Amino acid sequence: MLNAERHAYDHHDALQEDYADRGWTDGLPVVAPTPAKVEAFLDAAGLKAGEVLGEVPTREVVVTAEHAAINAVMAGCKQEYMPVVAAAVRAHLHEKANCHSTTGTLCGAAQVVVVNGPVRKEIEIACEGACFGPGFRANATIGRALRLVIRNVCRAIPDFLDRASFSSPLRYSFCFGENEEGSPWLPMHVERGFAPDQSTVTVHSIMHFVSAIDFTARTPEAVLDTILATLRRYGVFSDRFLGDGQNVMLVVGPEHMRFFAEEGWSKDDMRGYLWPKIQKTGAGERPIMLGQPEGMLITAAGGPGMAETWLLIPHLAWAITEPIS
Repeated sequence: MLNAERHAYDHHDALQEDYADRGWTDGLPVVAPTPAKVEAFLDAAGLKAGEVLGEVPTREVVVTAEHAAINAVMAGCKQEYMPVVAAAVRAHLHEKANCHSTTGTLCGAAQVVVVNGPVRKEIEIACEGACFGPGFRANATIGRALRLVIRNVCRAIPDFLDRASFSSPLRYSFCFGENEEGSPWLPMHVERGFAPDQSTVTVHSIMHFVSAIDFTARTPEAVLDTILATLRRYGVFSDRFLGDGQNVMLVVGPEHMRFFAEEGWSKDDMRGYLWPKIQKTGAGERPIMLGQPEGMLITAAGGPGMAETWLLIPHLAWAITEPIS
């Protein structure tokens, strides 16, 4: 039984204009969330309309499965994406994911959804070339669905509870998958305690999205030194609420990955090299406040050509991984 208020329109254009006028969109057209579509999305995820996915106590907001399904339809998702959207919403609403701060901050932090496991292939999540960009329906609409939930349910509306000075185009949508098949490493979700054949999403709220480019490095150590130098320019900050759980994510492209593969370096080897170095902050360097080596999340993605690793530098939140039911 759906609980949302019903609205009737004479034609599609009237719905689009009314939704835009009411502030229910991200500025782009949406798919009409008819009751039949919303119910089909809930059925696809095995969810009841009133099932609670999480809450934002500081805003007196409770997010239900119906809320998530409505916004997933609006975002243009297929119904088979709904289990991924629901898991992403759960992850974002984890206490340590810090929804209130990450969606209201002046810096305009964005949320990234990283998908692991078999579901990537089942729904065609892009993991390789151009995976950060447009052209992939699953990536685009899943990321957008989470952002519409943040806007429409969690009330992060510009000049209201979203106080971003400039905001970010990453706030339209940011979702990609780990290239598990093209990597010699344990997938990120396995490192975080899940089985290889389990599908998960990891939601990470990021303040900076920067590339560590190095076309001349030919050893694992040299690549990591470039990554560290780039990370130092921005720093990673924490606070008492987060404790030792802060994360930074490294998305390693294939041109850099091959140097680690050739030398047999694991993700733990990479952390072992970086960890002693990030404990020392030199003059003019920003601190990297991670409580443990595992706070460095390492994932593989992207296509060939550019010798770079992307750094997803956090706002004040943990990266949370949730299973996809």
